[in-house]
Amino acid sequence: MTEPVIDKKALIFDVQSFSIHDGPGIRTTVFFKGCPLDCMWCHNPESKAARPQLIYYRNRCTGCMACVEACKSGAQLVLPDGTHEMKHEKCSVCGKCLDVCCYDALRLCGKAYSPEELLEKISGDMRYFTLHKEKKGESGGLTFSGGEPLRYAGFIRDFCALIPNVHTVLETSGYGSAEDLAKIMDCVKVFLFDIKMVNSARHKVLCGTDNDIILSNLDFLYKNKKNIVLRFPLIPGINDTADDFDGIAKLMEKFPEIKKAEILPYHNFGLAKAEGLGLETPAELPRKNAGKETVEKWLGEFAKRGFANVRCA
Repeated sequence: MTEPVIDKKALIFDVQSFSIHDGPGIRTTVFFKGCPLDCMWCHNPESKAARPQLIYYRNRCTGCMACVEACKSGAQLVLPDGTHEMKHEKCSVCGKCLDVCCYDALRLCGKAYSPEELLEKISGDMRYFTLHKEKKGESGGLTFSGGEPLRYAGFIRDFCALIPNVHTVLETSGYGSAEDLAKIMDCVKVFLFDIKMVNSARHKVLCGTDNDIILSNLDFLYKNKKNIVLRFPLIPGINDTADDFDGIAKLMEKFPEIKKAEILPYHNFGLAKAEGLGLETPAELPRKNAGKETVEKWLGEFAKRGFANVRCA
């Protein structure tokens, strides 16, 4: 189960304006830090740990070594061959190296915001949501993503109270308590609900936990007649077997009132970020993005099972 968040602030690692893939219309997406899953293909590995971290982009480093002089914890060091290296396990996240890096080779990932501070952060986007709706007839707005935003359910509820007329979307793995879902059911308009795979034993192997809680929460939202979009992150050679598609098809048959489903094709953006965090990536993980032919094959698998309305997000 997720750890309780007792602080009034939420740890956020990114806020992206003008997003077009995280719900209807053009949106601002807020990414919360901390996730109870450990998916081997995670494209936001910086979202996993519920604490601030430093990301080191080796390709941006010029070797000036200013960070080495500034660092007091021994995390930034010079190797015997004269090159720079970062030892993440020694980093205290004091930020002194950030102050002297002129090339954006180091980035702080994770900052605590109160609801009011987050509102100030996105205030420049608020007027655009209204204009977009008036001009395009679509509802832009806010999307809460992560990590897993359910761990911050109380924060999201309080934040939504500050923006009662803004369309809100929650992108979730579904791993959290029913109590947390209940806190936000009335203020979230659409739930983008990710299903990594239906087989619970394989889910535990590939994502670090079984999916019993996830499927229970999907059932909970469905019975409460919430607007749900099922989303399927698909990774070539990992969770795109015939058994996987059969399991998804049975799940979709169980929830016939869910009218929209999307696939999320694998991309390799997480690999560089994992390296920047000092994390290893599994050898079996694809190094290339899923191509057009692969995506069309996946869509064909759904069509063969009677679900031709599944789209690519």
